[in-house]
Amino acid sequence: MLSWRDLLQSLWRLGRLSSQVVLHQKIFFLVAGILVYYGILYGLAVFRPGEGFSASSAMLVLIEVPGAVLAIYLTMDMVAGERDRDTLEILFSTSSSHYRIWAIRLVAVFSVLGASLITMSGLAYVLFAEFPFVWAGLNAFLPAFLICGLTFYFSVACRSSNAAAMLALGCLVLVLLTHTTMASSPFAIFLNPFDPPPGTDDALWDDRVLLNRLSVVALGIGLIGLGLRKMKSRERLLS
Repeated sequence: MLSWRDLLQSLWRLGRLSSQVVLHQKIFFLVAGILVYYGILYGLAVFRPGEGFSASSAMLVLIEVPGAVLAIYLTMDMVAGERDRDTLEILFSTSSSHYRIWAIRLVAVFSVLGASLITMSGLAYVLFAEFPFVWAGLNAFLPAFLICGLTFYFSVACRSSNAAAMLALGCLVLVLLTHTTMASSPFAIFLNPFDPPPGTDDALWDDRVLLNRLSVVALGIGLIGLGLRKMKSRERLLS
């Protein structure tokens, strides 16, 4: 029987290996993409100082939208990458449950995504606008979590990582097109909890924000669950 120390060491090694498999060479492109994106926006802010960001727009443009794109980038080829490396069938033949394997890999993605969002929120706070950057980063993680679940489901349903990314990106564009009209509604994915509509009761607004955020998390978990169940049916076909 394994001791607690051996168990924790095994979990650490498994998590580190899963992170290496899932992320591969993505960290370099992730950091480079964030720096280029922020560099362009900072250059525009310097040369056009009258067109700066408000706290509300900074959270959306600088954290939430790029966070959602990062979620797609980190998740799009989780399944297709295994298929391309001819290791997907090997995963199905292991003694460990595929739920556990993919859960560990998703946790690795969520960890990198969460750290990236907190970092981006801090950069946005320093370079562009003042807002509660820690809470803003945590709040931005919730829609990114939902986008991760959506992309994961598409990556299981489709046989191409590009197709999964395009479908998830199309859903993201649709959400952004309707963001203005649904900004303060209970169904807004990118709801800003720090900007209640004028005249709204604080207690009512807090309840609306809590319900919205819980719904976003529940929907993300549901999509991940659907993806895992769909993968289970694929496992039966391969066995």
